[in-house]
Amino acid sequence: MEMMDSSVSAWNAMRAELRGNVRLRMGLLLLLAILGLWLNLLALDQAKAWSAEAEEARLQLERLRPLRGSTQWPQRAEEARKHLEAAKALQWPASSRGAAEAALQDHLRVLAEKTGLMVRDLSIGLGSSADALKDAQTLQLRAHLVLDGSKQSTMTLLGELAASPRVLAVETLKLRPQGQNMRAELDLGVLVRIEERRP
Repeated sequence: MEMMDSSVSAWNAMRAELRGNVRLRMGLLLLLAILGLWLNLLALDQAKAWSAEAEEARLQLERLRPLRGSTQWPQRAEEARKHLEAAKALQWPASSRGAAEAALQDHLRVLAEKTGLMVRDLSIGLGSSADALKDAQTLQLRAHLVLDGSKQSTMTLLGELAASPRVLAVETLKLRPQGQNMRAELDLGVLVRIEERRP
C-alpha cells in the first residue's frame, strides 16, 4: 500500500512540475515530436523496401510469363534424351574390360570368317584417350587386325564394319598386295560402356 501511495505521489509531483515548468513541457513535446518523426521515417523506409521487393517479383513474373506456355524447353530436353539414348546404343555394352575385349575379338573373328578372310594377327588394347573417359564408365578400345584374302573380301569386311549397329571406326587401313591376294592391316576404334550386372 505504501508503494502504491509513493508512486501516486510521484506521479502527482511530476504533473505539478510539468504544469509549473514551461521548459520541461516544451522539451518533452520536442522529444515526443522527434520520436514520432523517427518512427515515421522508419515506416517509410520499410514501405519503400517492400515496394522494391514487390516490383522485383513483378519483373521476374513478367520475364517468366512467356515461358509458361512455351513447349520449347521440354522439346529440347526430350531431343537431348533421345540423342543420348542413340549414342549409348552405338557403344558396346560389357560388364568389364575383359568381357568387352573378348566380345570384340569374337565379333571380329566371326566377321573375318564370314567374309572369307584369314586372321593373321588380332590384338586389342586401350585406346589413346582412355584416361579422359575413365570417369564416365566408358572405355575406348583399339583393335589391331591383320588379314589375308582377296580385295573383294576386304571390301566386303569394310562394308560389314560400316553396317554394324555398334560403332567400329576404322582409324587406319593399309593394303599390301601379295600375289593374287592382299594383306590388310586395320586399326579399329571401339567405345565400350561398362554396365554393372544386376543379380
